[in-house]
Amino acid sequence: MARSGFVLVATLLISAPSLALAALPDRSTLSYEENVTINTACAGPLKRGDSAFADCVRQQLGQLEKHPSPDRSALTAEKNQAIESKCSYLRRTSIGDYNDCLTKAMEAPAPEQAAEASDDALGKRLETETDYARVFTQDKPSAAKEKAEPAEKPEVMKVSATDLALPATVLPKRIEPASGAAMNAQEVFKKVERSIFVVVATPSLADAKSRNFVTGSAVAVTEHLLLTNCHVVKGRPVIKIVQNDQATDAELVAGKMGLDRCVLRADSIKLEPVRGVRSFDNLAVGEHVYAVGAPFRLEHTLSEGLISSLHPRSGVNLVQTSAPVSPGSSGGGLFDDRGNLIGITTLASSGRAQNINFAIAASDYWN
Repeated sequence: MARSGFVLVATLLISAPSLALAALPDRSTLSYEENVTINTACAGPLKRGDSAFADCVRQQLGQLEKHPSPDRSALTAEKNQAIESKCSYLRRTSIGDYNDCLTKAMEAPAPEQAAEASDDALGKRLETETDYARVFTQDKPSAAKEKAEPAEKPEVMKVSATDLALPATVLPKRIEPASGAAMNAQEVFKKVERSIFVVVATPSLADAKSRNFVTGSAVAVTEHLLLTNCHVVKGRPVIKIVQNDQATDAELVAGKMGLDRCVLRADSIKLEPVRGVRSFDNLAVGEHVYAVGAPFRLEHTLSEGLISSLHPRSGVNLVQTSAPVSPGSSGGGLFDDRGNLIGITTLASSGRAQNINFAIAASDYWN
């Protein structure tokens, strides 16, 4: 979800090295958004020094206690965006005023709007039809457990890109590609659909309640490991994978952030891996291919096209395809007509470009 520029600047204040952190109140139990709002309100006092900033933070925490953040998990993305636009200016004032504005805006009836005909409007509508915020509240732990094990999981969030293992070090031997007769679209889909998952990632459970999460896709390549794009999960350590309305915990176990190749692990279920994985070196322009993912949160969406071009690059090989790819497809699978995984979809056409989409070669994850 996009955030305004001043919020992004305020976020950086959380780790400002000049602050005397020992003198600051403990904010580890607050959500990402609550921390951002407090930092935004205290940006002025920060310029006057650490002591003024610490005093401001204490005042804001007092405001938060009297004016708690409303639960926005049941709101649609459009409703959240509308009330955020209405109330965001109050972040500069205080978290109390901001939360009061949110609460009041939530209680107001939604105005009737004329139907929009644009593709973007359609996409937004489709996204709101599937509310993935709920997957973070299923099987909610007891209050005692939440207190003992904070939802923020700060120890996970401290893991940096340089601490991650490389994908090739956690993946077993690459699955040999399946052979046999070419299949039609329906047959390919039946072979691969159980290997494709929706990925829902958020910085914390508190952020999920405020609908601060993103969705993408992932492809199972072993009974517990999945391939995805790093930009889906980067900075969002609380991860769920979803298939047929069943949500399961997952964690980021390996990745090459700069090359957008990440590996997830789900230990609590047994996954169905893909039939095989083809090497980039064996692909050819003109091959018929199929993309499967969750564009606009529409789970198990199939599209078809051709390999339009092959782009070998230093560190990453890209498969250009005419198979349509949309937001939410990131991390999904690109398959050949035998059901072999050949790529992880990552970039889609935009602006005036048509059917110019890209996948990272699946075999690169083993390099």
